[in-house]
Amino acid sequence: MNRLHKIRRGTARAAMVFCLLAGCVAPLAALGSGWQLNLRGCAGGSLTLPSISQSDLNKLSANSLSGLLGYGYGGEVLAGYVWDTADVFGLAETHVFSGIGVFGGIGIAQGYAGQIAGANVQVGSSEEQVDVYMNIYYSPVVSFSVAGRAYFFDNRLAAGVSLGMSIITDTSPQYEMYSSNADAVPAEVGTILVDGDMMRTMNPVMGSIKLEIEYNAPVISTLSLVLGGYGAFNIYSPRYITMPQTLVSALQEYQDWKGVAVFNPKTTPLSSYFINSFDFGVTIGLALEL
Repeated sequence: MNRLHKIRRGTARAAMVFCLLAGCVAPLAALGSGWQLNLRGCAGGSLTLPSISQSDLNKLSANSLSGLLGYGYGGEVLAGYVWDTADVFGLAETHVFSGIGVFGGIGIAQGYAGQIAGANVQVGSSEEQVDVYMNIYYSPVVSFSVAGRAYFFDNRLAAGVSLGMSIITDTSPQYEMYSSNADAVPAEVGTILVDGDMMRTMNPVMGSIKLEIEYNAPVISTLSLVLGGYGAFNIYSPRYITMPQTLVSALQEYQDWKGVAVFNPKTTPLSSYFINSFDFGVTIGLALEL
C-alpha cells in the first residue's frame, strides 16, 4: 500500500513538472484577428531642434539658437482592429506577414523643450555675449493619433507608423535656467505664467509622425505583454516665445541701453520660430483582445 502511494505521489509530481515544462516550452499563441485595446506607458529622451530666421533672432538680440536633450514620459490608450493576412491577401497561415491593423488613440504626457541661446547682454558698462541654457517642462500634453501596423511571425512582432496631433494645455510650465555668466544671467528655477492674452495668441497644437516596433508576449489567450521602442518627429510653431521675467528684463535693459527696438514677448510675433523635436524611447504595456 505504501509502495502504491509512493508511486501515485511520484506520478503526480512528474505530471506537475511536465505541465510546467510544457508551459515554458510551448508558449501561448499571440493575439489573433479582431478588436483590440492597448494600454501603454512610455519613457525616453527628447531632443529639441529649434529653427528661427536671422531677422527674428535680431528681435531677440540673439546670435544663435540651438537645442538641448531632455526627457519625457506619458501614457496612451489605443483601440483598433487587426485583420489576418490570410483573409485579406490570401496568404498562407504560415506566412511571415501575419496581420495588419488600424488603431486610434488618446494619450497624456509630459512635454519638454530645451534651448541654448547665445545673446549679447549688458554687464556693467560693457557688452558681453552670454550663452543661456533653458529647460522647460510642460504638462499635461493631450495627444490624438491614428496608427497603422503590420504584424509578423504569428502577430508576435509589430511595426507601425502613426500620425498625431498634440495640444499643450499647461499655462504654468516649469523651467530651469542657467548661463555661462551667472553675474549677467543668474541661475534660477521657477514657473512661466502664460496669461489669457498669450493663450489666445499662441498656437498650442503640434503635429507628429511616429515610427514604432513592438514585441507581443502572450500572458493568457486574450492578453499579451507588449515591449517596444519608438522614434517620433514633432513639428511645432508657437508664433510667440515665452521666457522667464528675469530673462525678459535683461533683454529689454540691453536693448534700451543699445537704443534699439525693445522686444515684448506678448506683442511681438516670431513667425519663423519653430520648436521642433525628436523623441525616442521605450514602451511597455498590455494588449487585450476584445
